[in-house]
Amino acid sequence: MTGLSYFNLALMIVLLLPAVILPWEGRRPPDLLYVTIAVGGLAFAALGGGIASLGWSVAAGLGCLALVAGGVTSLRKVTGLQVLTGSQIKLLASGATWLGPLGALTMISITVLALLLVATVRQFRPIARRPDSGAIVAVAIFCVGLQQVLPGN
Repeated sequence: MTGLSYFNLALMIVLLLPAVILPWEGRRPPDLLYVTIAVGGLAFAALGGGIASLGWSVAAGLGCLALVAGGVTSLRKVTGLQVLTGSQIKLLASGATWLGPLGALTMISITVLALLLVATVRQFRPIARRPDSGAIVAVAIFCVGLQQVLPGN
């Protein structure tokens, strides 16, 4: 375990905070925030594992963007439901650059399961407040990032 992993996690937390806090103030996070998150993930991938790791990080981000955007678009066409917004999809893709391909798939799985759980609860309690999907995405990114940094991994 190197100290770089802890700096990686700390910077990831600092960059994820505005994505969670800004929507509470009625604003949408700017695209520059997602670019900054992605660049941070790419930089740490390059520092920690060189060019090969950088390539996997780029692949994770682009793959996540394609997979989630395609899934959300298909779901919207078939059912008419919009489960994630463009901002939340960009947050998932930029977070994937920090986590790599396997971490990105884990993050997507956590997000999907959390959103399904929320949809199930809302079906039985329709007046329940709709949770912020951006916060769910940020927590999924953090959980997978923390799991990757903890000793024993």
